[in-house]
Amino acid sequence: MKKRVILLLFLALVLLPAAALAEVAEDITDRCLFNNRAFDPYHRDEMRDAHYKSYYVGKNLYITAPEGELIGSLELKWRTINMPGVIIMYMVDGEWVEVLRDGPKYATQYIVLPESTSAIRIVAQTDQLELCNVTVLSPGETPDYIQIWRDPPEKVDLMLLSTHPDDEVLWFGGLLPYYAAEQGKEVLVVNAVYGWYYRRLELLDSLWTCGVDIYPVMLGYPDVYESITAVHQAWDERNRDPENRIVSIIRQYEPDVVVLHDTNGEYGHSAHIYFCRLGQQGVERAADPAQHPESAAEWGVWDVPKTYIHLYPENPLKMDWNQPLSAFGGRTGLEVAGEGFLCHKSQHERWNMERSIAYDNSLYGLWRTTVGPDVVKTDMFENIPEE
Repeated sequence: MKKRVILLLFLALVLLPAAALAEVAEDITDRCLFNNRAFDPYHRDEMRDAHYKSYYVGKNLYITAPEGELIGSLELKWRTINMPGVIIMYMVDGEWVEVLRDGPKYATQYIVLPESTSAIRIVAQTDQLELCNVTVLSPGETPDYIQIWRDPPEKVDLMLLSTHPDDEVLWFGGLLPYYAAEQGKEVLVVNAVYGWYYRRLELLDSLWTCGVDIYPVMLGYPDVYESITAVHQAWDERNRDPENRIVSIIRQYEPDVVVLHDTNGEYGHSAHIYFCRLGQQGVERAADPAQHPESAAEWGVWDVPKTYIHLYPENPLKMDWNQPLSAFGGRTGLEVAGEGFLCHKSQHERWNMERSIAYDNSLYGLWRTTVGPDVVKTDMFENIPEE
């Protein structure tokens, strides 16, 4: 018994430093100085007002840690991306050291800083910085709410073609929480229209809430809904060639399952209808080397094993989005999707999850398959061999 007590004490002493290192980082944003300005809760600056529609514009941004404290990491939410000439530096022992050069690849950028960082400087050598939100963290383990995005892998398991930010939860319910987080599938969302910059950030918030950590493909097409012809013309302007783009994306990422909008556009939205048609054409033509030979030469051809369409009447599959998910502490996929919709703050006056449930976001039809029909009908990956 005495030996056991001694062993437990020894392990406690050994593991104590590791436990201390695993302490979750603290959000110290409101205690930092931004351009030598302290946080004012009554007159919040553009970067600390939790509002994406306001943003900071300037050539420089200086962030100074609270006296006697250090900065461990930084999350930046940008209004614009792919900005050349942006330099990010940190201060250590009174010296400025460059950590990154050129603008962010993602609209939400996470930067881990070296130890002993007491200040940060972000400089735009050309144009100006445009930042919607900044979160400053102390050293420690990154909190779950901080977005750390990754590039899509060479091959994904599931590809969702979703027209607007918020469609990914309104019309597809618990699809993303269930497959991305609960099942651990590689899930890539292809977004056709994000419109305003703040909707792009809302989409990222929603995807992260739903357990997706692969950065989405954002096509950036204009938001048009007057007619299917009008959508086609608008999306095809300036050599955008949306059909070829979808074929290329499918060939590049080789999804086992593709999920599309309702053929009737859910509630008749022309852009939803057209994006569904593009998806159908893309799936069929991605397997044909004679179609879009340039992308076939670059990526090869890909015959998608299974393609589902929301509300498609043939070969129906009804998913259970109300089962508790261990990845979300027992919350259901539909509940998590509702939390994802809350991220789309700019859309709350236009729509809500309750209205979308009337369109049954759990009901799909197997439109095309190379692996045979569903029999058990509880999983979109039925008949897809495990790797």
